[in-house]
Amino acid sequence: MSDLPFKLYKDHKGSCRRTWKKRGLNMDNFEEIYNEYIYATHCQLCNKQFEKSRDRHMDHCHETGEFRNIVCNSCNQLKADRKLQSNNTSGYKGINKKMDKTMKQGFIWEFKVNIDGKNKVIKMSGDLDKLVEFAEKWKKENNYHK
Repeated sequence: MSDLPFKLYKDHKGSCRRTWKKRGLNMDNFEEIYNEYIYATHCQLCNKQFEKSRDRHMDHCHETGEFRNIVCNSCNQLKADRKLQSNNTSGYKGINKKMDKTMKQGFIWEFKVNIDGKNKVIKMSGDLDKLVEFAEKWKKENNYHK
């Protein structure tokens, strides 16, 4: 293990096992996945180089727990099955309610996406249905979910 790309702390393997299990990752082939993870130097989707150990993420299916890839934060954010943020009251990924006293109802709906690791507001609207329709069209036209 002397040729690891990053320095590991004492109980790294045990900590990973506990964390991944808690997050629902299938643990049947933990040793194989762990070795792939600790030796990963680049995102398996966009080929971005990992600068720190914490730049890597275990991408897995949230329904089955099956491992898919070792990815960067940006690629991990783009996954369609990623859980909705806790502040998401719209029920649609990327569309959140933002308080706005200038609006009659006291809030506005905001459609945000993550581009190159930065959250960018694409459109805001007082009408959730119209914004959802716009967001779905925008995602399809921009091939947003890979």
